[in-house]
Amino acid sequence: MGSIVLIEQIGDIETLTSLCSEQDLRAAETLGAAHRRAEFLAWRVAVRRALGADIRIGYDEWGGPVIEGSNLHLGVSHSKQMVAVIISDHPCAIDIEDTTRNFEHVADRYVTAEERKLTTHADLLAVAWCAKETLYKYHRRGGVDFLRDVRLTAMNIEQGDVRGQIFGDEEQRMQLHRKDKYIIVTLGE
Repeated sequence: MGSIVLIEQIGDIETLTSLCSEQDLRAAETLGAAHRRAEFLAWRVAVRRALGADIRIGYDEWGGPVIEGSNLHLGVSHSKQMVAVIISDHPCAIDIEDTTRNFEHVADRYVTAEERKLTTHADLLAVAWCAKETLYKYHRRGGVDFLRDVRLTAMNIEQGDVRGQIFGDEEQRMQLHRKDKYIIVTLGE
């Protein structure tokens, strides 16, 4: 199989509801805001469209989504009106962000001075956020400080190449994609 990356617009709640299982709908009811329910249902619809309506989706001990009874790995993200999913034969992760989001007001909590020197590209902060989220999701560990524990080591935004590590582990190479005003970073693709 390799890897599949799905990047889709979140549909209206009525359409999503008609495409979901009763189990998904019950789980979505526990989410407060309507947009959170739509995001939750949208990525599940995307996974089932790719793998079949009968698959069961659960969560691991760290809260990461899994396909129950399968050797496939799953990564999920959403941002405003978009959902991003990666399905792979091997561990994987994904994050999506809207580049119009204001990252500057929280940048000092996740980007070091050294990381700011990696590129002068205007999307540095959005890419850094996506890349660090992707590394965090990939490693599925708790107690992570994005400033101290997650490091970006190289970034070539124009070529779609971002590298980093978490907890000093082996450097990981991530892929950077764009769709309209969104940035998507994947690991394990």
